[in-house]
Amino acid sequence: MVPFDGILGLSLPQMSEGPVFNVLDCMIRDKVLKRNIFSVFFGAVEGEDSEVSFGEWRESRMASGLFWVPVSTPSYWQVEMSDITIGNRLQNLCKRHCQVAVDTGTSLMAGPTEIVNEIITRLNVSTECENYETLPDVGFVVGEHILNLKPADYVDRGDDGCSVALMTMDVPPPKGPLFIFGDPFLRKYYTVYDRQNLKVGFALARHPGGPTMENQTSLIDLRESHRRVSVTEHGGSLRR
Repeated sequence: MVPFDGILGLSLPQMSEGPVFNVLDCMIRDKVLKRNIFSVFFGAVEGEDSEVSFGEWRESRMASGLFWVPVSTPSYWQVEMSDITIGNRLQNLCKRHCQVAVDTGTSLMAGPTEIVNEIITRLNVSTECENYETLPDVGFVVGEHILNLKPADYVDRGDDGCSVALMTMDVPPPKGPLFIFGDPFLRKYYTVYDRQNLKVGFALARHPGGPTMENQTSLIDLRESHRRVSVTEHGGSLRR
């Protein structure tokens, strides 16, 4: 077990017991921050520390540019997600836009039962790990970007076999259908939380031996002039 003193809540005021219980807003009230933001980096390898930076973000922790998405429902740091991709192919699983809560306090990733079960079916991960090396990326379309996870990010692989590390959790509208982006996502992506402008920033996290801005392939910008999205009967595909 890892020793800890407790949980420090950094959600928006709607989730607080009262104004005096919101640490971030108290910092803003007392004018102790350079900017009304905080950023989160999760260590991914042995000996790599995690950190929370108040009042700034650190480009040294980023392996890509930063892009911003507005908060859709103030409470969690919650944003809209338009679809899910498998191997950069649109799956047409978010019929009316899914919601995503970026949650540093959740150790796993979770989503609506119907969608999660469909993802698991389409991935068809062998319980014996026989197809692990050929599994595709799984991506989440947020703010005109695909935030991809590699098999190492979304598959639990151990002595007892392989399974998709996605829990089922059903949250009704208007807050749902809701996905939770917990630790596996946050180890992959550096996140910045802007309290003043109510938006969340995403960038690929920089880890030792990991991808750089020049060679990363996980974070895809759908607005690039040489990319377009076309929808087919079985979903869609990205074409250069």
